[in-house]
Amino acid sequence: MQKFRSEKEVFQDIKQLIQTHFGESGQGIHVEVKGDKVTLWGTVDALAEKDFMGQRISRVDGVRELDNSLTVANDGNITDKDIEKQVTERFTQANYEDITHLGCRVSQGIVTLLGHVETQSTERLAKRIASQVRGVKEIRSEIQFLEKAVDDATLVNRVENAFVASPWVDAQEIKTTARNGLITITGMVDTQEAIEWAVETAYQVPGVKAVVSEIFARHRSQGEDLHMTEQLVRKLGQHGITSQHVRAFVQEGIAFFSGEVYSDEDRRWAESMIHHVSGIHGINSSIKVAAHSIK
Repeated sequence: MQKFRSEKEVFQDIKQLIQTHFGESGQGIHVEVKGDKVTLWGTVDALAEKDFMGQRISRVDGVRELDNSLTVANDGNITDKDIEKQVTERFTQANYEDITHLGCRVSQGIVTLLGHVETQSTERLAKRIASQVRGVKEIRSEIQFLEKAVDDATLVNRVENAFVASPWVDAQEIKTTARNGLITITGMVDTQEAIEWAVETAYQVPGVKAVVSEIFARHRSQGEDLHMTEQLVRKLGQHGITSQHVRAFVQEGIAFFSGEVYSDEDRRWAESMIHHVSGIHGINSSIKVAAHSIK
């Protein structure tokens, strides 16, 4: 039976998580824990930071509901034209061809994405890239999808095949249903990372309009494992390796890696980050090197 966690234990885990990622600048982030609900408020520098904190805190054992009321600091020196220029440049410089042609318009810090893509996954990536630009308060989308409508039975088959093909999703543990292009996935998997891979894999399937996850994880991070996990994620991020490419967590002192990188050097670099986190004494890595990157 899973041990009940007190509000104090959850609060301490979250405060340590904020300290790990933000240091002294995290003092402006406030936390309240009531039962299994966590409320965040305060200011951050970018929308990406707000989203990142919400995503990381949602993983903490004992958190079932999150009210993320963080706001993006208002820098009066950043104009809408500055934001539009920065977002467009990031799209142009992206390593993803489907992103480079996208555009946007900006009004009072609200970015509306424009263009055409094939999958929801590409739109989600565009939103993540735009959210990293300072001054962005909100992101909306008028992106059009090139894929024609797909019937639900075909869509379920496509998603299930994608799960089978993924090295990081156990298709046997997940049930998939569809209604008017909305995919719902249910089941029980080992980790939060497995849930994230299942959701991202489903979004990559052409024809999927949205994904609702009702999957639960058997293991959620807490205490020392959580602290080491967040240190490891921070080290990876400092070296340009984000969860878009590699997901990592620590369980009982063992670092688990999954994802795909562009070269064997990138894989070795990611795995070497365990040497910078005290307490990690082993590694289990399923990082793949993209086929087109292998010499």
